[in-house]
Formats: sequence, structure tokens, C-alpha cells
Amino acid sequence: MIHFDCTKILIPVDFSETSLLAIRHGVAMAQQTKASVHLLHVVNAHYVSQNMFLPSVTLDQSLIERKAAERLEELSASIRAEYGVKSDIIIKVGTPANEVSEVAREIGVSLIVMGTHGYSPLEELVIGSVALKVITKSHCPTMAMSSAATHKGYKNIVMPIDNTVNSRQKVHYTLELAKKFSATVHAVVLIGSDEEQDRPGLEVVLNQVKGLAAEKGAQLKTQILTGVKNRATATVNYVEKNDGDMLVIMTDQDAELSGFFLGPYSQQVIHLSKVPVIAIKPKDLFINDSDSSIPNTSGI
Repeated sequence: MIHFDCTKILIPVDFSETSLLAIRHGVAMAQQTKASVHLLHVVNAHYVSQNMFLPSVTLDQSLIERKAAERLEELSASIRAEYGVKSDIIIKVGTPANEVSEVAREIGVSLIVMGTHGYSPLEELVIGSVALKVITKSHCPTMAMSSAATHKGYKNIVMPIDNTVNSRQKVHYTLELAKKFSATVHAVVLIGSDEEQDRPGLEVVLNQVKGLAAEKGAQLKTQILTGVKNRATATVNYVEKNDGDMLVIMTDQDAELSGFFLGPYSQQVIHLSKVPVIAIKPKDLFINDSDSSIPNTSGI
């Protein structure tokens, strides 16, 4: 099982609109959890070392690092002064996704908060190449957001559940997160038109979630959606209809096999969502729960 733990928050900053928005979300998380904030800027060695500009210009790496440090320190100082949150800065040179993942592991980060675009404007992917790699490489959960994810607090947290075992690994994490923010968890079961046979098992899982929420003192609402054609769009539509302000999902299992690409559901949700999405990497389950009448429920 995966539990909510937030003691150190890493925020990659490239001074783009979404990275500055990520600071607002990261600081809000830090205020509530008493976490420290670490602002990281990666000087992209690829763009510094190659002549990608016409007419030709010479890039002074030391000057770039110094200017970035000055801007980061201004942001860090404002965080400390306005929000009373402990904040420091880190400057690295290298490939952004690699550096973010390595720094997160080195300093023991419990959450990465970042925008879905930035650093590489010439590499437009569905959700941005850097965010894509960070989510799949990092050892800890990542909160990703687009520029549409304006901060309004976290009062309605949506937790989609389907018939995959990894889907249920986020239950403890989400309920504990919601308790910390006095939020309501909306557990929505997504059943495809060809999966009606799975409904009885998923209803049992939903009842287990209800019991766990009661045990943890977390507020919970549940709903079952049937005849779902596209889980990603159904999830995002549910968030909008229920005034959701955060989504918690697992990265798809096939991402673990490749170590790079997110599966289609995760990628679509992060791309389409207008609220922050916390993506959690699944842990391998080697539990043989012979006493469970419901297959694959040990992830709860």
C-alpha cells in the first residue's frame, strides 16, 4: 500500500507560466503539510552547448546559472516571507528530466510539483517531454498541471477506480491526502460496456473503500459509471461535473515495462485535465491474499 507523506516538495522552475503556477500549488501543499519547498532550475546543457539560434549567439553558461539563481532566490524569498514556508534553491546543469529525477532522489523528496509544459518548446508532445519523463522516472508521486489548473484549494479530490490491481494502490494515499486538507474524496468506478461482469467485484471493492474511509475519518462520496467508452474522457468529465479540484491516478502498468512512456489512460487524463493530477507509480504486488474473495484487492 502507498501512504501519503509530504515532507519535502520539489518544484522544477523554468520561469514559464505553468512552472510559476506549480509554485502556487506546491506552496499550498507545503503550508498544509509543514513541508519544505525546494525550487530547482536546470540549465539545459543541450541548448547551451549547441548553436540553435540564428544569427549565431554565444551563450555564457555561468551567466545563465547566475541569472537563474538570482531569479530563483527572489521567488524563494517571497515564499518564505508571504507563506512562512521553508524554501531553498538548487541549480543544476544537464538534461532537465534526468536532473529533476536525480535531485528528487538525492534529497529525499516526497512530492514533485510541476507544469506539463516547459523547458523544451521545440519538443511539443501531448503533455510535454520533460513532464512525461519525470512522471515515469521519479521514485515519488508527481503533481502535474496545465496552465488551466488555477489554484482554488483542494476540497473535492477525484479518485477513479477500475478493474486493474494498480488502480487500487492509491486508495490509502488519497484518503490520507483528503483528511489532511479536510477534503471530500469522490471515488468513481469506471466500468466499460464490455465489463459488466466485473461490476459485483468492483462494488465489493467500493465497499472496502467506504470502510477504510470511515476508519481514517475521511469524507467519501461514491459513484459507479457504466457503459464507459473512454476512461480518460469519462474521468475528466466527472471531475468537471462534480467541481473536482484534484485528481489522483496511477501511472499505467505498461509505463513500468518501458520505463519511459505513460500508458494511454494516464497520458490522456493529464493532457485533458483542467485540475492538478497526482500521478503515483505502482509498487509491485507479490501478495497472495488467499483469504480474499475478490481477486486483486490487496492493493487497497
